[in-house]
Amino acid sequence: MLYTPLQNGEQLVGSQTFKERYYILKAIAKKSPNKDHLLKQLEPINPKQTRFTVKQRIGINAFKDWWFNTKQEAYTIRNSQHQSSRHSWLWVTGMTVMYGLRPTEIAAAVNLTKRYVTDDGVIIKALSDPDNQDNYLVLGDYVYFTDAEGRKVSIKTGGRIVAPIPSPEMFKLLELKRPLLPEYSPRKGSKTRTIIGGFDTSFTEKIASMKCPVTQKYAFRRLYNLLGEKYGLPIELRARLMGHSAIINQGKYKTEGIDATLEVLKGGSKLPIPLDVAIERLTALGFDVDTPEAKAFLGVIYQID
Repeated sequence: MLYTPLQNGEQLVGSQTFKERYYILKAIAKKSPNKDHLLKQLEPINPKQTRFTVKQRIGINAFKDWWFNTKQEAYTIRNSQHQSSRHSWLWVTGMTVMYGLRPTEIAAAVNLTKRYVTDDGVIIKALSDPDNQDNYLVLGDYVYFTDAEGRKVSIKTGGRIVAPIPSPEMFKLLELKRPLLPEYSPRKGSKTRTIIGGFDTSFTEKIASMKCPVTQKYAFRRLYNLLGEKYGLPIELRARLMGHSAIINQGKYKTEGIDATLEVLKGGSKLPIPLDVAIERLTALGFDVDTPEAKAFLGVIYQID
């Protein structure tokens, strides 16, 4: 179990798979009647992971350039079915960036074209509703497709509500108010876990065929996390919207590097400034901050009683 190569020929020693299998065996050994003997057999084995997959990342400008150019190319495809497929998977990529979701989670959205009403009677408008400015997305517990036997397939993190990156310009550019879920039919006899993986695999294959600069679906979630930091979303909120903990967010999704830091700094310059700094700048520009009008504006903006 530990040393047999994978079907693709990949050797396991030093891999994450090797590490995971080792600790599974160790947990089983601890519950066995002859645990002392089994644990002794496992003791000389070093499960430390020494091989890591390089985490791909993509910058916002590179993503927008690729998306826009690929979108224009899609209109030149004569086969209507192929054209529709390309548009739908491009829509999914836009959703992964703006909402930080896994592809299968997008397939569980329940308010794409119709409003959603909670048990308490709260109405969440449809994403396609032109009057919907919040653009909240409600994720159900199950994706829109079923297995071969008609059984529902649940998503990894369960249902929740998520909000997009607060950038109306980018939201409009990616045409997200025109939902286009791809057609997807799991192979007959597929198990539930395989079905979820199959949708993600289709996503990876499609973006690769469209010559996307990255092929890892998590590269788009990392971009969302970076944009969230740029627009001032606290790490706790970003983690909650992405469906994990702040610790996972910091370790798995934080984008390092000078270019990433510059992207965050650009956004930081547009965030609200403290009251005393605002007063100082307004005074320097010649405004009288002691007038009733100025006090009223500052009172509303900074919630001063």
